[in-house]
Amino acid sequence: MKCKKIVIPILAVLVALSAVGCAAKGKESKAAALEKKEITVFAAASLTESFTEMAKNFEKQKNIKIKFNFAGSQDLASSIKAGAGADIFASANKKYMDDLTKENLISKSNTFTKNTLVVCKSKKSSKDIKDLKDLDKDGVKIIVGDKSVPCGSYFYTALDSAVKGGMLKAEEKDKILKNVKSQELNVKDIVAKVQLGDGDVGIVYKSDITEANKKDLDMIKIDEFSKLNVEYPIGIIKSSKNSSEAETFVDYVNSQEGKTILDKYGFDTGK
Repeated sequence: MKCKKIVIPILAVLVALSAVGCAAKGKESKAAALEKKEITVFAAASLTESFTEMAKNFEKQKNIKIKFNFAGSQDLASSIKAGAGADIFASANKKYMDDLTKENLISKSNTFTKNTLVVCKSKKSSKDIKDLKDLDKDGVKIIVGDKSVPCGSYFYTALDSAVKGGMLKAEEKDKILKNVKSQELNVKDIVAKVQLGDGDVGIVYKSDITEANKKDLDMIKIDEFSKLNVEYPIGIIKSSKNSSEAETFVDYVNSQEGKTILDKYGFDTGK
């Protein structure tokens, strides 16, 4: 009888310890499930405002945290080639996405929106700018993107096309180029310089004229710029260790909610 009395309490203790162990494991599993995965998105500087708003909405819906690196598309592409730890790349032109794809660094990509090149003019400037030809006027200080930057490349392409199409004389193009006072590595620097008065006008994207800078800048639409096909592709980096989470964010960018945010900031998703 004594043996039975001893065995029963021991069994009770073992059962209790087992229950505590299971509960602890359950809490650990729950904590692991609640722990947010983080993905890194390398995105063109012109996507700063729209992608930042997207991330806030996305993080409320998903257990995923978004970390951004906004810069010129050419710099981002170079960093990815050098092995930078990115999960997603969103470029302001197809060239850099195509370059990475050819080097087998992108698993899949798609064009998710378009943009339009425009002139942003300082409200402090007295220069009368209405069309492309007006940029050749004496004393007009123009801030543009470097030729390696998508917005700069688009600008020089537009000038060449205008000359070929007879809308601009070769000498007018030369005068415009002489009026270029600075070539920047991303559009945000162009906007900042025009706001500070370092230039009368800057060549940027429509999406770069925001509620925050409208008090300082006027937007001027140029016919020759509107003819450009400014496409933005987004792709998942092949070496990503968070490809499932990365795909979830790309799906969100391509969703109706994502498109609504992009359109809100001046992009053209065609929805």
